[in-house]
Amino acid sequence: PIFLIAGPQMGDPNFVRSVVLLLHHDETGALGLVINHPTEMDLGSFAEAHDFSCHTRLTSSPVFRGGPIEPDRGWILHQDASIQDEQQVLPGLYVSGAAETLEQLLEKGSTFRLLLGYAGWGAAQLEAEMAQGAWLTVEADGADVFGSAPADLWALLMAKMGVDPS
Repeated sequence: PIFLIAGPQMGDPNFVRSVVLLLHHDETGALGLVINHPTEMDLGSFAEAHDFSCHTRLTSSPVFRGGPIEPDRGWILHQDASIQDEQQVLPGLYVSGAAETLEQLLEKGSTFRLLLGYAGWGAAQLEAEMAQGAWLTVEADGADVFGSAPADLWALLMAKMGVDPS
């Protein structure tokens, strides 16, 4: 998997300074999750609003905007290999869309990121955007998902590639 990193000239307001974890890409299109755009909502409020029982532990952790498509659809990035529903994205990084997974992670107090919505591209759309310089790519590293402050991730990855983001 790769990270798509929005080029400094990205004009689409949905993706300015975005880092997208690309989950699927083939001739029919592509799907990814924006991993560095927290929303104003925190996990505690989300859990309470959706009747998850363990909503008090993570009140300060934000819910993230995974992309502009299906903003009511939830995605969970986590590191807990014991969860039955997991699909490994990178070594030690899993993705799920199951409410049961979220409940289990909340109960365990595990580290995870809840993202609402996703980014999607039709056939050849992403390739066209990349050819225009809208996206840069770098090999995805699971450590970057949880190891950096979301607000700093775009600039850190740009700097790793030798691009001055200013």
